[in-house]
Amino acid sequence: MGRLRAARAAQERLIANAAHELKTPLGLMRTEMDLALRKERPASELREALLEARREVDRLAALASRLLDLAALGGVAWVPAHADLALLVREAAEVAEAEATRRRVRLAVEVPDEAQAQVEALTLRQAVDNLLANALRFAPQGSTVTLSLDTDEARHRIRVRDAGPGVPEGEEEKIFEPFYRGAGSREAGQGGAGLGLAIAREIARKHGGQAFLAPGEAGRGATFVLEIPRG
Repeated sequence: MGRLRAARAAQERLIANAAHELKTPLGLMRTEMDLALRKERPASELREALLEARREVDRLAALASRLLDLAALGGVAWVPAHADLALLVREAAEVAEAEATRRRVRLAVEVPDEAQAQVEALTLRQAVDNLLANALRFAPQGSTVTLSLDTDEARHRIRVRDAGPGVPEGEEEKIFEPFYRGAGSREAGQGGAGLGLAIAREIARKHGGQAFLAPGEAGRGATFVLEIPRG
């Protein structure tokens, strides 16, 4: 009963947070439209109002997509198949290279020649993409984000390390909660929906593994680890 109550409370929090996140861009869109319709305005001001509304539509679409991703994980047909994790990690880095260049951040990749595993490659790649996007969002210009893969007898570990502000003490687990907005949240004020880390952790769990923040010194960046069984 205790687990059921906790699950219900978590579900209610998710719904309430999602409603709040959806209301914000909708409110901004309505305000822009009300101001545009209040009196006759030149075409340039109307165009700016439309552009602002378009930005909020894009934000809503991205949020809806992330919510659907999170919901779909519960019902996805989990069919692990043979895959090369080293190749998967290199491909994720190649896709992220354009965003790294735009942010003037160097992306370093440290992987073995190959790392064979039984995984659901599509969702695992999504988890890696999410961790990379999170790191790039907080990496200072001129710094390096390192994506690495190592393997021991029992497990594979994918690490993403950045040189950003790090995660304040006490928030190591909270940042994996959907929509978490703490004073030091790595998503706060950075344009993220607060769902990327939650999705990465759920994907790791589906693989029988875990996603977590590695111990580090406050204010000296952050290293996120996605760990899955080798079998």
